[in-house]
Amino acid sequence: MEFTASPKPQLSSRANAFSIAALMSSGGSKEKEAAENTIKPLEQFVEKSSCSQPLGELTSLDAHGEFSGGSSSPSSSSLCTEPLIPTTPIIPSEEMAKIACSLETKELWDKFHELGTEMIITKSGRRMFPTIRVSFSGVDPEAKYIVLMDIVPVDNKRYRYAYHRSSWLVAGKADPPLPARLYVHPDSPFTGEQLLKQMVSFEKVKLTNNELDQHGHIILNSMHKYQPRVHIIKKKDHTASLLNLKSEEFRTFIFPETVFTAVTAYQNQLITKLKIDSNPFAKGFRDSSRLTDIERE
Repeated sequence: MEFTASPKPQLSSRANAFSIAALMSSGGSKEKEAAENTIKPLEQFVEKSSCSQPLGELTSLDAHGEFSGGSSSPSSSSLCTEPLIPTTPIIPSEEMAKIACSLETKELWDKFHELGTEMIITKSGRRMFPTIRVSFSGVDPEAKYIVLMDIVPVDNKRYRYAYHRSSWLVAGKADPPLPARLYVHPDSPFTGEQLLKQMVSFEKVKLTNNELDQHGHIILNSMHKYQPRVHIIKKKDHTASLLNLKSEEFRTFIFPETVFTAVTAYQNQLITKLKIDSNPFAKGFRDSSRLTDIERE
């Protein structure tokens, strides 16, 4: 008995909607939708807090921590510059608006920024160099303030280092956001008088790529770009914890020259050299023959 191949069955429009190809394409759109609906890191922090009220409208900040009404220009939207917590009112009080924040060792940060700053992240946590050090002015000497820092993604991209071009190139879409972490300066709360006399150093901040970290280190994705931010909160009598800050007065300051790429090993050898030459704790590595030892960390 001779067998003939039967013609390929044609799916009806209804059946076609459930075909593998259609399901795969719809899955892609769902993933895209999920990505667009992903809660931004700092909103996640508020979501996890004890606040039961809905999130208020978030404002945007310019490079010097000034509040603006939410610009749609590329320069303002490319940075994740939403404040730490929703503010009521959105515009800072007249008292908080007087506060200014300056980045110490700006010249050193500028040198790194020109080359493309890189920061090592490890499972156990690695300290930042250069260190974020700031000084404040315009604070009330009699008031108390909490100073804290966080680090947010600059964009939604992942990068790779092109050695032949000595530059960073976009390698694809960013990895899923990691748990947001706040680093409250251990000397907080400060009196305004203290802040006027001394600078605030975040030398104890550690960066990690361990998503299960239990030590309070800031968790980052390797090969992603980040922006550190400094926040100052006026402490009121009822400020018992940092979990519900919707009613607190605060200011946020960002310094574009502190943007860095998180790496598990330095990619740009010029960054390695500048770190060794500038870091007082790297004396043992100043011999150029040992550069590769650091790169292998």
